[in-house]
Amino acid sequence: MQTALLVLIVTIMTIPLVHVTFILFGAQLLAQVKRTALLSAHFSFLTLFPLFHAHGLDGAAWLAIGGLTAPLDEVYGGLLGGVLGAWLAAIPIPLDWDREWQKWPVTIVAGMYAGYLAGKVLGGTVLYGVRLARPAKAPTDAEKDKAT
Repeated sequence: MQTALLVLIVTIMTIPLVHVTFILFGAQLLAQVKRTALLSAHFSFLTLFPLFHAHGLDGAAWLAIGGLTAPLDEVYGGLLGGVLGAWLAAIPIPLDWDREWQKWPVTIVAGMYAGYLAGKVLGGTVLYGVRLARPAKAPTDAEKDKAT
């Protein structure tokens, strides 16, 4: 029970950071604040909550996740798929068709769910254990001596 409560609190604390990130990626600053805040909460609970539950607050694990050196699994694949899906789903918004499904943030939420599902399935099956980047290797003693 304490772990779930801690994960819930940490996830709620990430919502403002995700909100600012959406603004930096093109969301309106003042016109759609409520919708962007709800999108941020949605994104945090869909993609970050499982990561916090699986990895806790382990700094090394979060550095590997942020540096794309962590091996893919279901939760990490879900995060990457959700991010990619949300980003790609922003493409139809500026097409000016004036359709209801084009309004902010409908396409983003749909793309986030589709990407999350695809990332979770692929990360848990076909791409399980694959790393997107190689971890930086620590310099050997000979390399350290050579550098000085």
